[in-house]
Amino acid sequence: MKEQWRLLELGGIDPLETQMVYEAVAIARAKGLVLDTIIFCWPKEPLVCIGFHQEVEKEIDFEYCKKTNIPIVRRILGGGAVYLDAGQLFYQIIASEDNPKVPKTIDKLFEKMLEAPIQTYREIGIPVKYKPINDIEVNGKKISGNGAGKVEKINILTGNLIIDFNFDEMVKILRVPSEKFRDKLASTLKERLTTITYQLGTVPAKDHLISLLKKSFENVLEIKLQEEQLSHEEESILKELRIKYLSEDWIFQTSLRHPELLVKLQRASEPERVVKIAGGIYVCESIFKSEGGLIRVTMEVENKKIKDILISGDFEFIPKEKLAELEKDLLGLEIDETQINNAIVDFYKINEIQAPGTLPQDFTKSILLAIQNL
Repeated sequence: MKEQWRLLELGGIDPLETQMVYEAVAIARAKGLVLDTIIFCWPKEPLVCIGFHQEVEKEIDFEYCKKTNIPIVRRILGGGAVYLDAGQLFYQIIASEDNPKVPKTIDKLFEKMLEAPIQTYREIGIPVKYKPINDIEVNGKKISGNGAGKVEKINILTGNLIIDFNFDEMVKILRVPSEKFRDKLASTLKERLTTITYQLGTVPAKDHLISLLKKSFENVLEIKLQEEQLSHEEESILKELRIKYLSEDWIFQTSLRHPELLVKLQRASEPERVVKIAGGIYVCESIFKSEGGLIRVTMEVENKKIKDILISGDFEFIPKEKLAELEKDLLGLEIDETQINNAIVDFYKINEIQAPGTLPQDFTKSILLAIQNL
């Protein structure tokens, strides 16, 4: 007899809830209140969704979002800022790491779980393939974005079937240095991203896609999906989460870890991004692209030692709360490649960090890059 999982077909829901619901289910699953679960849903209205480790002020055009009433929502998963709307069908997998059907590492989790949307795309005639670490592509163009994380011992993987995509809105919600840059970004995005509608020349019904996705997940995981509704416990958790998700402490949490450091950096000039505060004291910034995503480092250096440091970006880093602890572990270290790298390597081992595509040496390179103009 096949193992039974829950299926929640929520349809179009509140934009904020699309990012709250998988956390609520994961919390309930961690308490043993519900079974492993797969959710299908989409936002009734557009939203801007930012990754857990991102600095929202550096990624999002606040004025545009305010003018157009597009909410900004920080998710509990890594990755980058993205515009989401009803043109995308979300699948969200919430499953215990103790389940033998669930891979133990995040990179293997992506590889296994994305077999289902890949099968679905192929069923409708789009010859997609898996692109490590967490993408699905067709002819070199991304057609599905995915993220993963954990709540206690519960794995979460979220992704989307991109039926249609509003390229114009995507580039408008992002903070960019100039309109010329925005135009280039729009061009690059259209070259890199495609949709089901573009590939097929028609808009498939969501009900049909959901039916195919359901069968694909059942086949890939060898399970039986039983349709249910959110439990009373999950509804209660959602109410509590809404307070958190709407708070400025949550939305701006990354930059709020180091407010004084960022104030000092505002005095910096492009392109060096270095401020001399006093003799031997500097504030500097770098941006480095690892295979797993973009890393931003903002750092105060005093007498060639790390006095303060903020690490942000669109990479995955699990457990997510550990990134702030890594920052604390780096305080007081000499600006020395070996010393810094050894500290980060040790931190990865001790804390069992999973950061697919982002290695300790990538963070080391980011730190060294920040001080290269000193």
